[in-house]
Amino acid sequence: MLSAVLATIGAHDLLRAGDRVVVAVSGGPDSMALLHALWELRDRLGVTIEVAAVDHGLRADARREIDLVRERATALGLPFSAVDVDVAGARRGRRGVSVQDAAREVRLRALASLAAQHGANRVALGHQADDQAETVLYRIVRGTGIAGLAGIPYRREVFIRPLLDVTRAQILRYLRRRSIPFVEDPSNADPRFARARMRHEILPALARENPRIAEALRALASAARGGPAVNVEPAAASSLSRRAAVTVARLAARGGTASIDVAGGRRVEVSYGAVRLRDREGGRDAGRAPGPVVVIDRPGRYPWPVGGVLEVREDASGGEAFDADRLAWPLVMRARRAGDRMRPRGGRGSRKLSDLMIDAKIPRPLRGALPIVTTADDVVVFVPGLRPAEAGRPSAAAHRRISLRFEGLVPDEHRGAGSNL
Repeated sequence: MLSAVLATIGAHDLLRAGDRVVVAVSGGPDSMALLHALWELRDRLGVTIEVAAVDHGLRADARREIDLVRERATALGLPFSAVDVDVAGARRGRRGVSVQDAAREVRLRALASLAAQHGANRVALGHQADDQAETVLYRIVRGTGIAGLAGIPYRREVFIRPLLDVTRAQILRYLRRRSIPFVEDPSNADPRFARARMRHEILPALARENPRIAEALRALASAARGGPAVNVEPAAASSLSRRAAVTVARLAARGGTASIDVAGGRRVEVSYGAVRLRDREGGRDAGRAPGPVVVIDRPGRYPWPVGGVLEVREDASGGEAFDADRLAWPLVMRARRAGDRMRPRGGRGSRKLSDLMIDAKIPRPLRGALPIVTTADDVVVFVPGLRPAEAGRPSAAAHRRISLRFEGLVPDEHRGAGSNL
């Protein structure tokens, strides 16, 4: 995650050596990750940082969350400020102004004022890549022009957003690996708010048509700002001839999935806004050709076209459960690809799936037929016959647990060691 933050800061000129930065921290996962990432990178960036938390006076738990932020600032040796704002006063006499809009308005004003008082020339906010996708979709649904499709800006006035190219799943992994505490705002799951409906209802429904809908929305925002309209992996970007690049751009603009063969025994795959370079059949990456893909967006039974059924259940318990909120949704059930890796639960590092299957004595004919379940950002979490992945391991505080069970294809002698998650 830190390398992605550095790349975003450099690409959009968000910070320069000598800058003083106020980091706005609510106690939630995004802002806590932002704080710790900038703290880790402060010497490399040559910046000075301090911490600010805003109390909107809307929830009784706000003071507890501010106390958590204060504790983290103290632990990191950083100056801390708490700021109170009057959301009700900002709405008074202004018809049609929502609580969330008023809160955002007074929050930004208070943070800019605090920065000026402290001689800071930047205020860092915790918006991330999934927020960008949700914002673009929200504006499309409500009606917008090209300017609105540009989404959340990386930089505006003193405000910067270093996490805009980092997904929610990446943030949660970063927090988990460093044992950084955070709290969840209950409004994020409240269907009364449009943002929550976008996240938990509308985006999962769209993902059944396009498993990479979030990537596609972010690419749309990039195009509206004058950047690239598709997500092109570096190997493809640097290897395509101009003629091939024009053809790929045309295929990407058409949407859906397609592929073309290019020089060097390679194939360019265009899939829902993402462009990747593969070796053609018979090459070193021959095992990576797309097979069946099944999108998993909720509990239920999902048939695997090769044979068998994946069952997803809620309210799971035991050592093989997953914290659903720590996984990037929707999940995807797909064919194994050469080079796929997974970190088994309790293991010290990731290993190739091919090696894990050999160690588990899964018969060779089954290895290519078994499904691989990944998160939306392609982290492998489940393979029938293997131990569950470390990714998504639930803590005692997990609110929403799921389990996965695959029926079919796996021999009986393997069912006790990972066919159930």
